[in-house]
Amino acid sequence: MIWTGTCSSRGFALLAVGVTVLLVGVGIGTIIALQGTGVPLALGWVLALVGVVTGITGWLLSSLEVRVDAERFVVAFGPFGRPRRVIRLADVREVSAIVVEPREWGGWGYRWMPWARASAAVIRRGPGIEVVLLDGKRFAVTVDDAVTGAKAASAALDALPR
Repeated sequence: MIWTGTCSSRGFALLAVGVTVLLVGVGIGTIIALQGTGVPLALGWVLALVGVVTGITGWLLSSLEVRVDAERFVVAFGPFGRPRRVIRLADVREVSAIVVEPREWGGWGYRWMPWARASAAVIRRGPGIEVVLLDGKRFAVTVDDAVTGAKAASAALDALPR
């Protein structure tokens, strides 16, 4: 392992919890309101289930880890490292540290912008790493200590036999 960096967003996690509480509350309220009316309670249960799934998904996507080794640049979300984006350094033209502005990359979360030939893992505004592939596609990720990470990735890229 050459370098490992992390990034987390309390705001992203709190938003997920807020949406969960809202949807579960509305779902339970719907179930209570419809009891005894003969109307199916499925809508309430669906809202509550969507709320729980939203909360778990938001929590899992509110942190990430970036790892650089001699052959790969890996971005892994959450405590289980899934979903994961793996980029072979052999497919990379250049790596640089940038300031990530979510609006420039399509917002927060994992973003895919086919019209810009770019994708990004953005969980907050601030320092990040941009990877430009040999085919011109770009990938950006927000991460603490992005300058050190970009230097490590560039050094690993330079060390590859070409």
